Amino acid sequence: MLRQALDDASPKSNQIGTEELRNAGENDPLLRGNQESNLYATNSDAEVSESGRSYDDEYEMIEQWNDDNVSEGSEVGFLTRFWKATKEIIMLIINVDNLWDSPTTRNVSRRSKAVVFFWFFILSLFYTAERTMFKFLVDRAGPFRLFAVELVAASHALMVAIGMLISAISRKDFGISSLGIPIIDVGLMALLDTLHMILVFITGIHVSPTLTVILVQFTLPLTAFITQVVHPDGCTKYLCGCTRWSEAREQEHENGLTPTGWGGLYAEHVVGCVIISLAVLLALCPAIYSIWDPLFFLYADTIPLQTAYNTLLFVSSCIPAAASQLYKEHVFLQHKRPIQADHLNMVLSIFQLIFASIMAPLVYNLQGLAASKHWPKLYPSSGITKNIQEGIQCFFGSLDEDQALNGYEDEALCDYSLGLVLGYSFSIIAVGVAVDKIVNAGATKVMYRGVSAGIVLSSIILFLYDESIPDFSYGPAIDSLNLVCVLLLILGAEVYHRQSLQNATFETEYQTIDDFYDQE
Repeated sequence: MLRQALDDASPKSNQIGTEELRNAGENDPLLRGNQESNLYATNSDAEVSESGRSYDDEYEMIEQWNDDNVSEGSEVGFLTRFWKATKEIIMLIINVDNLWDSPTTRNVSRRSKAVVFFWFFILSLFYTAERTMFKFLVDRAGPFRLFAVELVAASHALMVAIGMLISAISRKDFGISSLGIPIIDVGLMALLDTLHMILVFITGIHVSPTLTVILVQFTLPLTAFITQVVHPDGCTKYLCGCTRWSEAREQEHENGLTPTGWGGLYAEHVVGCVIISLAVLLALCPAIYSIWDPLFFLYADTIPLQTAYNTLLFVSSCIPAAASQLYKEHVFLQHKRPIQADHLNMVLSIFQLIFASIMAPLVYNLQGLAASKHWPKLYPSSGITKNIQEGIQCFFGSLDEDQALNGYEDEALCDYSLGLVLGYSFSIIAVGVAVDKIVNAGATKVMYRGVSAGIVLSSIILFLYDESIPDFSYGPAIDSLNLVCVLLLILGAEVYHRQSLQNATFETEYQTIDDFYDQE
């Protein structure tokens, strides 16, 4: 459509013909006067006007005027094309006419719209709460933020279990169905999720509040990039000279169902990923420059290098997050069995608790990353047991205040810390429920816009929070840069989600009698 609008706006010729000039002169007195002079000059080439100039000279002047007029018309045509292109881009972003998954869904009842809007509000609200509570939690937990990972996993598993119990009582059905996928796959999912959570909790305290919202969105471009490596039709297969596809895949390409060479991604996905990656790269500029010149941002941060390295490690947590997302999609598509989401989430949380307890001594000293030349000694692994004991006291309000403020490299503000853990876990559950309700209602695009609204709201709240703390006071220039990054994130997400992903859904395959015998 955009290409067609540009073609319609472009002039068909750079010269004005006689018939067109005549028709234009009927409505333009200036152009009509020039036509009459042109015709008179044609019949009287040897005559001289009252001013003493030959009509040949006047003819040349008229031709020059026509050329100038054509040039002005070309400029107007360019402005027209530019305006139409800009309008098409704006309409692409603000168009809300087709928010339902089915193109034939037109007569949606008011009740359905009201229900979807309600869950849209819940999604936006609790996504905002999840992002803001995360930053509040890691800042207040201080040296006990690694132990907070275990508390979050435990509280999340407990809340899901309580929800399952309430549901079972209301339905009077206490049976628990199987997971539908092998337990080893669940364990690998939990391991990747635990690694992601540990990295963001360890480094989040030293990352600018607004960046904690921006940088986690890098998971989406990373997912698309990994897809190009593992997908049988990824663009890296062309670079490596591997072009072996199945007959079914080749038939899909011939029918135009999927684009060739991009791993099932469409142009909207590629453009959206580029825009989001640009936003993340711009947000990382201060951290990258701090490594190049450690003294440049000394006015804004007491230890710029600590902030810089923690920011880079924070964004690297998107790697296990993207790998986990792709692995989950792979497992679900491979087995295609009915899955009880609550049961799976509870098992994942239990595995995360186990893995977090095992990995805690290995990553404990990372809490002091780049704080000084001898930063590994700030949090020695031998002190993990004492840290856990005092962490329990901190979260339950019995830790000595002097020990909380001066016992470690980072200060701990234990007030309301347990409430933040419970609120953060509940927000995660609420976001999942809202997403499930909206998707089941057939309005996936509403879900994506709910996430975008949550990004905007959480960025505003965390910006105000940033103004109230002494750290990360970079000034209006960096604040404006973060604002541009948020706008680019929203734009990139809108463009990306305009087109549904390939294999986003699948037909559930139930077990047959042979499958039951095979399991025995």
